[in-house]
Amino acid sequence: GRGGGRGREPRPEYAGPDAEEGKTYSGKITGIHNFGVFLEILPGAEDGSTPGLEGLCHVSELHIERVRNCEGFIRGMNTETLEVVYLGKNKKGQHQLSRKAVMEERRGNSRGGGGGRRTENKPPAPTPEMSQEEVDVIAKAIENATD
Repeated sequence: GRGGGRGREPRPEYAGPDAEEGKTYSGKITGIHNFGVFLEILPGAEDGSTPGLEGLCHVSELHIERVRNCEGFIRGMNTETLEVVYLGKNKKGQHQLSRKAVMEERRGNSRGGGGGRRTENKPPAPTPEMSQEEVDVIAKAIENATD
């Protein structure tokens, strides 16, 4: 029996306004998988009768660099929302999102800095300095390991 969807009520569909292609949204993370992250970019009905508009930010669109462990990457960010650009629908009609596009836009062209005060580029954490003693211990360990 492959009557998968019968007998159940159809899932409510998003009923709000369409997302605009190329526009940046702050998406609420609704699911993390190894292939990418599901985000709600537009809210559903306040009474919960219809869901929000959900899209997928594929693992390849999460960061400028390659992300190997999507779940670890997102958990490490310790956030419930991501800024993403809405790319439109794919062939299957799924909404596609990109965080990489937001990052590239911010990195490349701050055209007149339109509202770009809220940058999420935190300064890199300072590298802790090692004492000379620690350096010597490590150097000795490496020497001994190569003998």
